[in-house]
Amino acid sequence: MGVEIAEKAIETAENWIKTADIMAEKKIYNTSLYSEEMAVEIALKAVLLAIGVEPPKNHNIIETAEKNIQSSMKISKDRKEEIIEIVRSLLPELLGNKQTSGYTFNYNIDKESLEAIALRYLESSKKAVSLCKNIVEQISEHKVRK
Repeated sequence: MGVEIAEKAIETAENWIKTADIMAEKKIYNTSLYSEEMAVEIALKAVLLAIGVEPPKNHNIIETAEKNIQSSMKISKDRKEEIIEIVRSLLPELLGNKQTSGYTFNYNIDKESLEAIALRYLESSKKAVSLCKNIVEQISEHKVRK
């Protein structure tokens, strides 16, 4: 556990968000939306790893992330506010759409609705991954300077 594995997790999150972007371009919105959720979730898990917290082995990390990020001395106050907003608003919305995106064949969701949902969250998901990456990099740089 630590910064090294957090950096690997960020790489994984970046791959998921690239997949989300490519799938949106190809109009494969269920995979785009699913990839957005995975990107944000893994990016937040990377932050947890960077601050020394073992993330849960499930998708719903909201409670663990909020509690540990709020109390971390490794994250600046302004960054905490930004990331807590992701934990409280973006992640729950993405989690709420995860089953729909993964099982579109069961939910009879029309393509236009799925497109609207996927595109609604794409840019904010990209920003979330970028923010988490910046936080992990700051923690890593601070560790190197010590």
